[in-house]
Amino acid sequence: MVRRLLNHVRACNLWCRIGCYLLLLQLVGCTTANHNPAPVTSVQGYKIELRSYINTPSYRVKKGETLYAIAWRSKQDFKFLAALNQIPNPYQIYPGQVLKLKGKIPAPVYKKPTPVKIAKKTNSNANKSTAKTSVKAPSKPLVKPAITKTVTAKTSAPAKYRPPVKSKSPVKAKPAVKVVKPKAMVSNNKLKWSWPAAGKLIRTYSSSKSGQQGINIAGSLGRNIIASENGRVVYSGNGLRGYGNLIIIKHNDDYLSAYAYNQKLLVKEQQWVKAGQKIATMGNSGPNSGAELYFEIRYRGKPVNPMRYLPKR
Repeated sequence: MVRRLLNHVRACNLWCRIGCYLLLLQLVGCTTANHNPAPVTSVQGYKIELRSYINTPSYRVKKGETLYAIAWRSKQDFKFLAALNQIPNPYQIYPGQVLKLKGKIPAPVYKKPTPVKIAKKTNSNANKSTAKTSVKAPSKPLVKPAITKTVTAKTSAPAKYRPPVKSKSPVKAKPAVKVVKPKAMVSNNKLKWSWPAAGKLIRTYSSSKSGQQGINIAGSLGRNIIASENGRVVYSGNGLRGYGNLIIIKHNDDYLSAYAYNQKLLVKEQQWVKAGQKIATMGNSGPNSGAELYFEIRYRGKPVNPMRYLPKR
C-alpha cells in the first residue's frame, strides 16, 4: 500500500514538472516574438517624433510646406534660400520643386541697355530763310493775284430739337473697394518682446548644437498663448515633426518667433497679429507630460536665447 502511494506521488511530481516546462516554453516564445511598439501619440493626436532638421545640400518640396518652414528646419535665413533659388517675394514654392540649401548666391546678370536712336529734328524755318536768301529777285514786276469771290452755299433748315430719352433704371456707380495696405514691419531697435504665456520656466536655452534651442514654459491645458510681438503669421500647422501644432511669426526681415506644442491654432498663414493677441491654446508634448509651451526666437535663421529679449519677471 505504501509503495503504491509513493508511486502515485512520484507520477504527480513528474506531471507537474512537465507542466512547468511547457509553461516556460510559452513564456519564452512570447518574449522572443517580434512585436512593434504602439506609436506614442499626444492628447492632440499628433505623433511624438524627434525634430527632423535638414542637413542635405538640396531638398524636394512636399505638399503643404512653405519656404519659411524649410528655412526653419534647415536653420537657414529664408532670405538666403530665396536669393539662392531666385524665388521672388512672396516666396511661393510648389510641391516637387527642388530647392538648393547650400551654395553661393548667383550674381545678378547685368544687361546693357540698348541705345535708342533719336531722329534729328530739322528746322523748317531755317530752311525757309535759306531758301529765300538763295533765290534772286525777279526782274519783271509781280502780277497781282486775281480776286476771287467767295460763294456761300445755302444752308438747310436746322434739325428739330429732340429731348434726350430718360433711362428707366439709372446706373448706380459701384462703391470703391477699400484696399487694405500691408502693415509695416517693426525695425530691430523698436521690437518690444513680451512673454508668450504665463507659467513657470522649466527649461532654458543652450548654445550647444545639440542642446535646447528655446525655452519651455509650464502651464495648464487650454491656457492662452499670445504673440510676443507684432508680425505676420508665415506658418500655422503640424507639418514640422517634433513641434506638434506650430505657429511661426515673422516680425521683420531678421526676426522670427515660434510657438510649439499648441492644443489649438487660432490664426492662419498670412494673417497679421498684434503683440499680446491670442494665437493658440496651450497643449503638451505627449500623453505623459504636463501642459507646456515651447518658444523660440531666431535671428536671420539662427536660434538665439529668448531670455535676452524677454522682459524680466
